Amino acid sequence: MQVPLILVSNSIKPQDKNKITDLHDAGPRQDYVEIARNLEGKLAGYNLSDATWYRWTRQLEKHIKLDLVEAALAVHQIASHNVMLSTSEKIAIPLAIFLSIFKYTTPHIVIAHKLSSGLKANLWQKGQLHQRFSHIICLCKAQLDYAIHQLGVPETNVNFIYDKVDQRFFYPMQTEVDDYILAVGQERRDYQTLLQAIAGTGLKLVVVASSPWSTSKVNLGDKEKITVLSHIPYSELKMLYARARLVVVPLFNVDYAAGVNTVLEAMAMAKPLIVSHTRGITDYVVDNETGIYIPPENPVELRRAILSLRNQPKELKRLGINARQAVEEQMNLDIYINRVVEIVRKSLI
Repeated sequence: MQVPLILVSNSIKPQDKNKITDLHDAGPRQDYVEIARNLEGKLAGYNLSDATWYRWTRQLEKHIKLDLVEAALAVHQIASHNVMLSTSEKIAIPLAIFLSIFKYTTPHIVIAHKLSSGLKANLWQKGQLHQRFSHIICLCKAQLDYAIHQLGVPETNVNFIYDKVDQRFFYPMQTEVDDYILAVGQERRDYQTLLQAIAGTGLKLVVVASSPWSTSKVNLGDKEKITVLSHIPYSELKMLYARARLVVVPLFNVDYAAGVNTVLEAMAMAKPLIVSHTRGITDYVVDNETGIYIPPENPVELRRAILSLRNQPKELKRLGINARQAVEEQMNLDIYINRVVEIVRKSLI
């Protein structure tokens, strides 16, 4: 019997691959695990980091930001599956090329995060890759518009759905709030603007700078009242959110949803949020309702927003309550899973 194949970019935990279990106790539920469970499908991910030959190949993959080896290995599994879901274009693009070469017609759906980057965009346009996918899921409307108007994807073959947060893991906690600002993540983060904004204020800043997807580096120097953490357990991250006075997400002005994980985690925990108003994040925050927007790369406006908001307890609470409600109504893991599963099942009709 053929079942769906869910392809996870980069390696996945061995327990995820071999046994689809609820990992709620260890951390937030993983979207690919929940998708596989709902579809009664199989997860495909590869732990190749210890293979000597792969270390050299991985340098090329990091440079071009495509998972060539994983895509090639996935081709060997296709015959046993009736549909494929790639959770990132990093694996979807090379896999689509391989499928075209070997003339496979198995339905292939991709969750696309950033179609507009240089090499990916060139491959899409020159290879007419939109013809190789049954459906494309975009996580922000800016990327949806790019897919339709720049890549020529038919409107019937692409749609926008909200990204997700596990609202059962990240939830409002009744704990004492400390007097620090929290910033989480590193993908397209503009931490120099944040440092300029808080310079001379005496404010404490905690930065959690680690991401499995980002190749950028974060260097904040050795500054007083700034704590930089990385690769901490989810339990510690959740407590940092809970105790933070407010969360700041400083972003460069990009057209994809960089920063969305931090935005949604903060919102799910009912934390007041200040975020750079980029095209990619505009779908997720309603200004002055679920968070505060400031112009990208503008330390003066960021400083003003931080100093104004941090001493308004009623406003902090209002923004947090509204943010949690938005997550419960639109942007949580369960809604996301249902939408993705619905699209995958429609491809089989």
